[in-house]
Amino acid sequence: MRTVHFKPDLCAVTNSRDPIELKNSIVLVEGNSEYLIGDDAKDYGGSGQRLIGGSIQDKHYQRYIQALLAKGLGPGDHTISIGLSAAANYIDEFRTDKSSNVLNQEDHKLLAGLVAEIRFRSGRTDAPIQLCRVKLKPEDVPVLYETEAVRNVIPNTAMTFGIFQIGGGDWQSLLVVDGEIKRDTHARVAGIRHCISRMKEQFGLQPDTAEKAWHTETAPSWGKNLYASERESCVDAKKEIVQSYVATYFPELVNKFQGYQDRIKAIVLSGGAVHDATFVDALIAEMPSRYSIYTIDQFQIMEPDGSKLMDPSFTCAFGIHSTGVNVGLDIGNAYLKGVFDV
Repeated sequence: MRTVHFKPDLCAVTNSRDPIELKNSIVLVEGNSEYLIGDDAKDYGGSGQRLIGGSIQDKHYQRYIQALLAKGLGPGDHTISIGLSAAANYIDEFRTDKSSNVLNQEDHKLLAGLVAEIRFRSGRTDAPIQLCRVKLKPEDVPVLYETEAVRNVIPNTAMTFGIFQIGGGDWQSLLVVDGEIKRDTHARVAGIRHCISRMKEQFGLQPDTAEKAWHTETAPSWGKNLYASERESCVDAKKEIVQSYVATYFPELVNKFQGYQDRIKAIVLSGGAVHDATFVDALIAEMPSRYSIYTIDQFQIMEPDGSKLMDPSFTCAFGIHSTGVNVGLDIGNAYLKGVFDV
C-alpha cells in the first residue's frame, strides 16, 4: 500500500528559470506547456495559488488528478479502479443524481480520456519526460463526501456519533445514527486556513511565514530590529484564534444536529488537524460539555495490510479505497492525497 501526499500549489515552468530539484512535486507536460504541481511550486513560481474546489469538468482539477496518478503510479501501463471524494458544494456536479454515489457517465468518459496518457517529469524540472498510461477498469467510480469516506474506516462497533473532518480547506461535519449516515446533517465551514489567515493579520506576516508560525507555534520577534531572526512563542495567540474559530463556526454545524441532539454524545475528529495537539486541546476545551471528542487515531485503526496505524490525514483516501477500488484520491484544498493498492 502506497500513500502520496503533496500540496496542490501550481505554477508554470518556463525556460527563463534555472532547473530545480523537486522535493515533493511533479511536472505535468501538456503540449508545449509545463506545470509544476506540489510543495515546490510557491518557491519556483512565486504565487502557486490553488483554485478552491472544482469538478472533473475543470482544467485545474483535471491536472490534480493527473499529478496524483503520475506520482502514485509512476511510468508504465496501469489498469486500475478509482474512487474520488468531493466537497459538498461540488458533489452534485459529479454524481448521476442526488441519490447516487457514482460518477456520472459523461465525467466517467472524460476521466478515462484524461488519464489514458499522462506526460510528466519527476525529480527535476528538466528531467526526461515519462509516460504514465492508465486504463480504468469497467467499473463505477464512487464519489463520496469526505465525511462519508471517514465513516467507512471507523469501526462498526461505533454506531451513533458525529464526525468532524477538519483540514486546511474546510471543516466538515456529519452525523451517524444507529449506524446510518444522515446525509441531511452534512455541513461545511472554513478550515484551518481561516485560522492561519488570522495569524497572518495578528502578527502582520506574509502568508508563508504565517503558515510556518501556525505549525511551529513560533513567530518572528522583530522588536526594534526589522532583520532579527529570533522567534518567540505564539501558542497563546494560537489558542485564542482557535477559541474564536470554534465560537464562530460551531453553531452553524451544531444547528444541523436538529432532531438528533438527544442521541449525539460523541464526536470523532479526523483530518490533518488531528496532528496538531494545540489545536485539538483548544477545540476540546471549547466544546459544550455534553459532547465527548475522540481523535480517530484513538481507534487504533490499521491500514488494510495491517502494517501500521492509519495516518489521520489519509482517513478520507482510505475510506474511498475501502469501497473496493485500487486507488482512492482525495483532491483536498490544502493537500492532494492518494492511496494506491496496486
